Amino acid sequence: MEWNKTKTIFILAFLVLDIFLGFQYFEKRSTDHFAIIEKTDTLEEMKEDGIKYGNLSDEAKIGYRITAEKKQYTKKDVDGLADQKAKSTFPPKTDKDNPVTLLEMTFNKPVALPKKDTKTAATNLVNQRLLDGKNYKLWSMDEETGKIVFFQTYKGKYIFQEGLDDTETIGKITLNLNDQNEVVSYQQSMVTSINEVRKETLVPALETVKDLYTQNMLSPYTTVKKVELGYYTQYPGASTQVMVPVWRVELAGVVAGSKKKTEEEFLINAIDGSTLDHIEKDDKSSME
Repeated sequence: MEWNKTKTIFILAFLVLDIFLGFQYFEKRSTDHFAIIEKTDTLEEMKEDGIKYGNLSDEAKIGYRITAEKKQYTKKDVDGLADQKAKSTFPPKTDKDNPVTLLEMTFNKPVALPKKDTKTAATNLVNQRLLDGKNYKLWSMDEETGKIVFFQTYKGKYIFQEGLDDTETIGKITLNLNDQNEVVSYQQSMVTSINEVRKETLVPALETVKDLYTQNMLSPYTTVKKVELGYYTQYPGASTQVMVPVWRVELAGVVAGSKKKTEEEFLINAIDGSTLDHIEKDDKSSME
């Protein structure tokens, strides 16, 4: 009698377990099915709205949060630079030499850059005559303001600085040109002691663009010009920087009802998909 009861209990238990596992299986299939439909529907809607995004990957990448320290420039650093002088004097010397985080330098003799290949000549100048110049990569040129900008990189990826003024930058070089296309001065900031502190799974590039679309951030007939991975800090004033991997999404479009072209970009946290910055750019500047 006891055995029959025990057998019945086991049968009921396994029956409940089978029902539970079956429910889980079909729920997963249903979820996956609707996720595929949702993904397809979003891409179809983007196509109907004339959104062009090229061949973006929908595979997740691995990235890292990084930390870094602001470079402390000393008078000794400046004294080692040939044919240059500090634009403003260093604070009175102390035991620690009163370092500064923003270096402002003037060339004793302006450095001429050729009109035909200004970018290459500017890159060579930075690499050969500025402190740790090879850690920077050309970012932009603006003929109207006479400025050529380089951003510091980490493992080939930009540490984005757009939207920050020169007093806030943490890894940037700005070359200042005169009307003869000569470099007369520059400002420089830098981060050092970069460490990878946390491994993260990143939101795919395609998913990032889709999220912008579903949030009504992409107007009809927008072209996604570039989606690139880099780093960004939200607190540039801190001496110790904590930077997250970000997707920089560069867009080009047309104002509704007119022929006026627009250029803008978004910096998207590549870990959680949140928008960290939105910049409407002046299309007079030529970006690298």
